[in-house]
Amino acid sequence: MASKSLTGQLKDQLIRQALEHKLKQAEAETQDVNPLALNSDIPENWYRFDQLPGFKQLQIIYKGGEQFGIASPFFRVHEGIAGATTRINGKEFINYASYNYLGLSGHPVVAEAAKRAIEQYGTSVSASRLVSGERPVHRQLEAEIATIYGVDDAVVMVSGHATNVTTIGYLFGANDLIIHDELIHNSSLVGAQLSGAKRISFAHNDYAALDKLLSQQRRHYQKVLIVLEGLYSMDGDYPNLPEFIAIKQKHKALLMVDEAHSFGVMGKRGFGIREQFNIDGKDVDIWMGTLSKTLAGCGGFIAGESALIEHLKIFSAWVFIQRRNAPASRSVCTIGARAA
Repeated sequence: MASKSLTGQLKDQLIRQALEHKLKQAEAETQDVNPLALNSDIPENWYRFDQLPGFKQLQIIYKGGEQFGIASPFFRVHEGIAGATTRINGKEFINYASYNYLGLSGHPVVAEAAKRAIEQYGTSVSASRLVSGERPVHRQLEAEIATIYGVDDAVVMVSGHATNVTTIGYLFGANDLIIHDELIHNSSLVGAQLSGAKRISFAHNDYAALDKLLSQQRRHYQKVLIVLEGLYSMDGDYPNLPEFIAIKQKHKALLMVDEAHSFGVMGKRGFGIREQFNIDGKDVDIWMGTLSKTLAGCGGFIAGESALIEHLKIFSAWVFIQRRNAPASRSVCTIGARAA
């Protein structure tokens, strides 16, 4: 029996090694190539989607899953409201992938309010608020968010991920520095890349490492942004926010807190990490959150002082046009990051 188990382990190891080799080959195809000679044929992978390296990587991953007897976990079809439990293929499962933290998605009161809003305003505002105007519910929502955070104003956007990308990508540029926790969400990394600013990470929740880093780097840049999360969903921990606020004030930097997972969960009333530590909302420069988790909707928000919000409401829509020809992000450095 032990011999059979050992044989199975060896087989699995060989399959993994073969898959890793194929993935490295596919990744190598993404490297820059020299221009073709005038009479050369155009390679198929320059104009066929099924020849793109990314697609080939997917096929390798799918094939590996089949060899290990693992079904694809992607795009599973849920047959009802996804909460603590869900139904897939007619069978009920405990759902560890849901962010419906408070069970508001599907709650009768929330569903009825959504129906009334649809009856009055339809299912689409048909164009951007900037050019076509807004509805009362937009401003009501933003005013409530600003009140909860104790700041001047807020703006809601169409996507939580895009909220970070747009805000960071627009506000910062090549002369700036973005410093973030090493476990920060992908949306903040994409925003930093779009901005063209230099990006440096520091060890998870280590405010002393951040302080040391800023002492070395602050005066080499104009604007400096520190990005944290209120609650890190993959690890379940949170930063000592008062310490980070003291450091940002000491070095005259800006602080952004991503509350995607902490709002509705932390604090006596569920108002997030600000309530957890009982801090003044204006001690954080940029509060970011999502509407798709606790708030059971779709989109994201930024809350802060009037100058920030008015600025974003008018100009952030042009971020992708402005950055289209911007150079790639400057060098990336990791300070005290833990090994993967």
